[in-house]
Amino acid sequence: MGVLIYFICSGMALTHLKCVLLCVAALSASGVFGNSESNEVHRWTRQSLPELVATRTALLRTPLFTGKEEEKEELERRAAKMLCGIECQSTLPPVDQTEQERNLGYETLYENGTRTHTDMSLQGINKMSTRPPAHSTGLPRRKRQVYGADGRFVISDSHFITNYPFSAAVRISTGCSGVLISSKHVLTAAHCIHDGRDYLEGARKVRVGLLQLKTTRGSGGRRRGGRRRQGRKGGAEKGEKEREEKLMDGGGEMNSLVGERGRKGVEGRRRRGRKRAEEGTADGGDKKSERRGRRKGLNRVRRSTGATQEPVFRWTRVKQTKIPKGWIHTQNSTNSLSPDYDYALLELKRPVKQKHMELGVAPSTAPLTRIHFSGYDADKNLPDGIGDERVVYRFCSVAKESDDLMYQHCDAQTGATGAGVYIRLRQEAGHTGSKGKWKRRVIGVFSGHHWVKVEGGEQRDFNVAVRITPPKYAQICHWIHGDPSLCKEV
Repeated sequence: MGVLIYFICSGMALTHLKCVLLCVAALSASGVFGNSESNEVHRWTRQSLPELVATRTALLRTPLFTGKEEEKEELERRAAKMLCGIECQSTLPPVDQTEQERNLGYETLYENGTRTHTDMSLQGINKMSTRPPAHSTGLPRRKRQVYGADGRFVISDSHFITNYPFSAAVRISTGCSGVLISSKHVLTAAHCIHDGRDYLEGARKVRVGLLQLKTTRGSGGRRRGGRRRQGRKGGAEKGEKEREEKLMDGGGEMNSLVGERGRKGVEGRRRRGRKRAEEGTADGGDKKSERRGRRKGLNRVRRSTGATQEPVFRWTRVKQTKIPKGWIHTQNSTNSLSPDYDYALLELKRPVKQKHMELGVAPSTAPLTRIHFSGYDADKNLPDGIGDERVVYRFCSVAKESDDLMYQHCDAQTGATGAGVYIRLRQEAGHTGSKGKWKRRVIGVFSGHHWVKVEGGEQRDFNVAVRITPPKYAQICHWIHGDPSLCKEV
């Protein structure tokens, strides 16, 4: 039935949202989704975090910025190497605390090109997993990031693309995506900044791009009754937002969300203007009065257009970048360049007025079902943020999951890597007996395509996402706040 909805609704415009919502409601009522996020059992739960304390910070040499970008052939071969999967990891010896503390240490790259290394001390180790990282082995293969029919959705409507949750998706100037997790912090993939041995050339002056609405005023006269119209507009936007909430998380998304808001109102005013002109002629008016009637109708249309809002792409400079040492290759590391640590945090020079998505840890009491993420796939956007940028959204089920990775077949292309993977669950129920509000939280970072060694030595390819675990959450929380007392619980 989900496939049927897809074909019915994929070509529809925004005016046909009701049909989609009815289909989604029918699916939810009939229980076709089964063990989905709407199940009352699955909620955001409070979890204690291990304590991470910075013990030493040392100045490092200025990087050479000789790292290879993702599109380069060398990194393509690295990205296509086979991962040691869940069954493969079970045969490896556990990682000791010293190695875990090394992995959770981090480098900081500042905008002036200097960098530092910070060692971390880990406490409360009994609360975290000691499963070995999913290190890469040989066996280069060709990348395949779209599985079967392409299930991605291009968000082209200016209202959706500049509003939450799509507005939290950002573009990185090195050719990746990211997600806002605070007003001045962006989470992305480590390989978008560093190839494991050195920083990319583009990391010298890395920037973050956001789509925002820019107001442009038309050539018509001053609008009358602006406050009253604004009230009506606010009510319409509220209803639009409610429909968006149901649509984007109910499984009935459309392939292209193209807005037609305002067209009915403008056409209605045009018809009224023409009708008045025709009535003037019928009552014996001359051609002059007819022209005056037509001009009056057209002028009313022009005044009503007033200011229009168009999405524009704005770039913001990055103040500093933090990358876990688990991603960076050293001679002393036995698990260098581990995909488990393919994440980085970018701190912007100035906060942005954009709604962000909070960071979270997926509950361990139930397996993940549906995940979502949005990014700037290269095949749907022009390079360097030039042209009409479009956010590409997708959702899918998780096929396999370990403590640190999510293996899935969400369709994606180059440029989507670094996007924030999120789920939508209810908050814990309050004392008043309420069900709790729905909440989206980022629980991972999309890393890209990998070949994975599964049970029996079989090789299967997946699009892999790094999972935010309690230790990683504590590390990122420390990066944002710098105060361990603020990072004791999630």
